[in-house]
Amino acid sequence: MKRFFGAKFTSTLSIALVLFVLGLMTMGGLVAARVAKELRERFTVTITVSDVASTDYGQRLVKRLNRSKYTADAVYVSADSALKVLQNELGENPAEFLGYNPLSPTVELKLKAEYAVADSIEMIVKELKRSQGANIAAIDYNDTLLDMVNANLKRFAIVLSVLAVVLLIICVSLIGNTVRLILHADRFLINTMRLVGATKWFIRWPFIKTHIVCGLIAAFVALLALAALVYGGASQGLANVISEVLLQPIPLLILVGTVVALGVLIPALAAWHAADKYMGKSVDDLYLM
Repeated sequence: MKRFFGAKFTSTLSIALVLFVLGLMTMGGLVAARVAKELRERFTVTITVSDVASTDYGQRLVKRLNRSKYTADAVYVSADSALKVLQNELGENPAEFLGYNPLSPTVELKLKAEYAVADSIEMIVKELKRSQGANIAAIDYNDTLLDMVNANLKRFAIVLSVLAVVLLIICVSLIGNTVRLILHADRFLINTMRLVGATKWFIRWPFIKTHIVCGLIAAFVALLALAALVYGGASQGLANVISEVLLQPIPLLILVGTVVALGVLIPALAAWHAADKYMGKSVDDLYLM
């Protein structure tokens, strides 16, 4: 018990705190990716159906678009439905003083996130105009808004990536220093094992195994803390968004896999490096360390 609540307990707790911070960063990245995807998939391309098209052309075009690889959603809006929306916005019916419905039926096309970029949209527009011909009167989208959204998302992704790399370097350094301090107490044992002819792997493995176990325990503690943080405040703003993201299987697996993998790899590699460091020192050097 005393040994548990000694250096190894401190090491495990330190690793858990570092993994908790890394887990928060991973959650931030997952939420940012989800928000970026939703923003791109809200972008709408409006396809205006021509007067020469058949009455059921709009519905047939929607079915065709929904089978396309680039479509997130396609909805047909009839001229009468568009007129009702315009009437609600204006507070009066334009058809009453014009004598006719000035609006045309349209198809509102929302693209998958990976296709919501200028080059892809231009290719889609060209393909639709070529294949649909006179049935389409116009295809409109706000290219300025699209470029602004994608530029802002790109800048945010760069900043987040730089922060993630810096944080990872700091965390690796902290865990490495913690592990080296633990092995510092066993430096003479390592030297004795080397002198009696033990192989390098035989010397390393007990320390690596111990820190793999510590890393797994630390990862479990960090994940419990993250779960308590998210689900404890799930009804409040950002915590609610994070909880919705983590309820999806893939983001949850990414988060758990990242925390567990880092919890195992970083301490194990740090133990490997520290053991090699002490194996290469003489007794006199060990006393001076």
